[in-house]
Amino acid sequence: MSVLSGVRPTKGYLLEMQKRVSFIERGCGFLKLKRDHLAKELSISLEVLRGRRDKINERLREVYGDVVAAYLTLGPSEVRSQANSIRKTLEIDLLPKNAMGVKYPSIKVISEPKVEGKLDPALSKAASLMLELFEDIVKLAEFEARAERVADELGKTNRKVNALENIVIPGYRQVISFIQDKLDEESLEDLVRTKLIGGTIARRRQGAQG
Repeated sequence: MSVLSGVRPTKGYLLEMQKRVSFIERGCGFLKLKRDHLAKELSISLEVLRGRRDKINERLREVYGDVVAAYLTLGPSEVRSQANSIRKTLEIDLLPKNAMGVKYPSIKVISEPKVEGKLDPALSKAASLMLELFEDIVKLAEFEARAERVADELGKTNRKVNALENIVIPGYRQVISFIQDKLDEESLEDLVRTKLIGGTIARRRQGAQG
């Protein structure tokens, strides 16, 4: 269906369309600002994520090295036996947070694993380091969720801006241009008609006087 179907070429409708497109353009401007802020936030978040991942991966490699050393020294059965002394209970609570209109989960740790028995030095070191990393890993997961939600919102906002700039606003501009052309044509026709009528009256008056 043409964007011009059902258009009423009147001054009142023209004013209505001009108000609408002005409102939409202001809204598009706000969406652009939001898009720019989201893009900046995402860029910063990705940079932070890369740094945090690198640090955690480095520490995890150290943990892995200690566990491998324990396996070589104690054997798999003993390592599994000592690992049972680690309380594996993990309880978390997910709380909603909001940043720049983007909702994401905030992780609150209620109960985390603990070492309750005596471990081999290598395993003890690995377990202690892993527990130290636990909070960092949880925070990394939260930050990743936030970055993912920001990226999703950025995509949605960008699609809205593109739709407004490339479809909606040009459509309204086309309607406004169409109405203005029609009103100009009507004004020109009225002017020509007025001049023709005025010329006819003038000639009749001259004929009557003659």
